[in-house]
Amino acid sequence: MTKIIVSLETEEAFKLAEKLTDYVDGFKINHILWPRLKYRGFRKKEIFIDFKLWDTPHTITSILDRLLEQHVTMTTICTYNSDSVFEALEPYHDQIKLLGVTYLTSWSPDDQYNITSQMPDKMWERALQRIKGFYGVVCATTDIKDIDWHDYDGELKKVCPGIGSNTGQVRTSTPFEAKELGADWIVLGRTITEAENPIQTIRHIRDQLI
Repeated sequence: MTKIIVSLETEEAFKLAEKLTDYVDGFKINHILWPRLKYRGFRKKEIFIDFKLWDTPHTITSILDRLLEQHVTMTTICTYNSDSVFEALEPYHDQIKLLGVTYLTSWSPDDQYNITSQMPDKMWERALQRIKGFYGVVCATTDIKDIDWHDYDGELKKVCPGIGSNTGQVRTSTPFEAKELGADWIVLGRTITEAENPIQTIRHIRDQLI
């Protein structure tokens, strides 16, 4: 079954966490709110801090140590880091779920080419070679087929944002489409946190994923 993470981007959304705990598999906390990890219900779920880390080996491993102290279970690493960063990350493979980030769901296909100067297939081939041993990769659902071509053993979990009708992203899909395309995790944000009835909405989405 595809698992659900809800992204908490505002104070108002953060206040929903306690009500949503029984219906989700994890929470994604942004840069501003992550120091607020005091709600004990988080510790029963995946805690995803989306830092997209891109820096020196020492800086990145220092941040990971801090995240582990706060019981964070999942975070993101930019695949454009140097080889020395990925070597420094090897001891963390079994301590925290590392997710590679390459192609943001807020990028259009034109953005992707202008930024990477590569077609998606070659871009993913290079990116996935760099994250051997990671738990997974963050991607749009439409990227899954390209990723599976290179990750043919299915070693990497696919964590997919841009799900729902109110995402603010460019490359999006519905929860059912995400499931059918092979998403292991979907990340829902305003689709839930700005819904008129968040509990009813999340329950309806869970029913689509069974």
